[in-house]
Amino acid sequence: MFKVVWCSLVFAYLALGCALPSNAENSVQKLFKKVNSGVVELHVKALATPQPGQVAYKASLARSLGSGALISEKGRILTAAHVVDRATDIEVIFPDGTKTSGHVVWVDSLIDLAMIQAAKVPPSATPLQLAKTKDYQIGEQVVVIGAPYGVSHSLSVGYLSGIRDKEQIPGTTISPRFLQTDASINQGNSGGPMFNHKGDIIGIVSHILSKTGGSNGLGFVVSSDTIHEVIATEPLSFSGFIPFMLSEPFAYALNNPFGYGMLIQQVIPGTLAHKLGFKGGNVNVIVGRSPILLGGDILLSIGGHPLKDLETANKLRQRLADYEKGDEVMFQYLRDGKEEHVVWTID
Repeated sequence: MFKVVWCSLVFAYLALGCALPSNAENSVQKLFKKVNSGVVELHVKALATPQPGQVAYKASLARSLGSGALISEKGRILTAAHVVDRATDIEVIFPDGTKTSGHVVWVDSLIDLAMIQAAKVPPSATPLQLAKTKDYQIGEQVVVIGAPYGVSHSLSVGYLSGIRDKEQIPGTTISPRFLQTDASINQGNSGGPMFNHKGDIIGIVSHILSKTGGSNGLGFVVSSDTIHEVIATEPLSFSGFIPFMLSEPFAYALNNPFGYGMLIQQVIPGTLAHKLGFKGGNVNVIVGRSPILLGGDILLSIGGHPLKDLETANKLRQRLADYEKGDEVMFQYLRDGKEEHVVWTID
């Protein structure tokens, strides 16, 4: 009798012990199979960023790697702004091996979010769903899929560790929210999706906090709430330059008599800024901890509205959405200390 009971307990213990990890593992496996076809790799050629100590900057190309999340059958892909904001060429690679080109639709560098358009979408790719507003909670298990260091479609599992709200962006109604996770995030994960247990996107990977450059369990993603807000604003098409808003003291230090403006650091070939003839800088200096390119055009006003600070710049961006095809917009700018202007006929 004792042997029978003992054996029954052993079998029950083994069954229970094996079943729990197996079920948990299967749920992640099922999630991966459900969503993986909508996760893409982004191979990017881009203008190289200025480097500390590099005084004379000469435009050159650099290669980088990121990830993205397909959110529509028509080929719209969410990613991080820093992955594509300097891109001259984007190759989109789907899990089935399909390769196609992509182009930037819009970029919001203040939030580190961007949308690109893939030239084609294979039948095997299933668009992913954005989670509803606040459809997450601290402590829930999350899954990140991306290409860390180029290792395609790697899955990492962790927990939602915290919710971090930023200050409202001047001139907008958006207060960016970032979600913190301990899921492993490394180079190449940027722009990739983070999922909840239902397979909905609750964030797009933005950055990590690390002293070594590797994952230390402090990863941050742009929350689905903020993504919904940004998309609802119908962001303007990518203008094609890397800006730096000038404070009044900085403007005067550059012999800018207006005391305001937006410095154009780099111009991306083939974009609107390039077509309008704007020029970027060539002298690299360090401001605070960031390299800034000087010597480029300083944009003063658009459509007669001066670019005095970040708030007016964001409000102006919203005004531009009201223009229609055929309307003319004048850009006033400084080049080599001389006031110039160029007119853009919206097409």
